[in-house]
Amino acid sequence: MRSPAAVTSGRAGLVVVLSADAVRIACAERGWSLSELARRARISRPTLAAALRGQPVRARTAWKVAHALEQTPSTQLSQLLGAA
Repeated sequence: MRSPAAVTSGRAGLVVVLSADAVRIACAERGWSLSELARRARISRPTLAAALRGQPVRARTAWKVAHALEQTPSTQLSQLLGAA
């Protein structure tokens, strides 16, 4: 897994960059599509797609993804954050 080094402060406040590989692996382990993850996280599919392209997302959005993956959010977030 990548290191959790991609937490920055942007115009929208605290933002994070998710590791696309970690998100895809977590979905594959659960047998979910990315659309299913977006539905469970209650975020839009375009928001998830943008995050997986490396665009920063708000911390709350990253938390929703982690929570949807049914892990302890702080643990899962450390795995989902991409390297700077």
